Amino acid sequence: MPKNLMDVLHSRSFEKKIRADTILINHETRTVPFILVSKDNAGERYDWWEGRIYIEELDPKGAILTELRTFFKDHSPSVDNAIGRVENLRLDGGEVKCDVVFGSDEDSLKVFQKYAEGILTDVSIGYTIDEVIETEKKGEPTHVLVTKFTILELSAVWKGFDSGAIVGRKAVEDQRTPDISKLQIAKRNLEIYTRKVK
Repeated sequence: MPKNLMDVLHSRSFEKKIRADTILINHETRTVPFILVSKDNAGERYDWWEGRIYIEELDPKGAILTELRTFFKDHSPSVDNAIGRVENLRLDGGEVKCDVVFGSDEDSLKVFQKYAEGILTDVSIGYTIDEVIETEKKGEPTHVLVTKFTILELSAVWKGFDSGAIVGRKAVEDQRTPDISKLQIAKRNLEIYTRKVK
């Protein structure tokens, strides 16, 4: 098990190509539905303490949602970066979903418009890990199933980690399988933001 796994704030960015005509955005109320944790969210992580790769998977049923209230920009929680409120958090179809109501100020409207136009599609959660189940197989990276985790923050991001957590949409979508080859480890590490919880 990666050392101090439960002592850090983790984040995940999620990305998938979607067709613009499938997005369910309400322009009148400035509301965008998002998938926060998809069914197939497993992906490579790098353990900086032990210098090894492991596979992390979040069990959507283990998500604690009581702390999540605000939508931010780029994993930078601050008054100025707060651009929306998180509503209607739920487990639906084996995925964690919510609706984000964007603010009416200029900064919030700029980000809303980027989602509405399909320029942005991805979101990322910041979370702490409470319980895990590890599985080890010879010759394969350790699989860490996170069975209980607390989502503390949701952010608009430019590119993602898990191919299933993005702007909510109808059933029609362009599918893409994530490539988690070792050649992409360095690229993935740049997309993962972690920091110590004080």
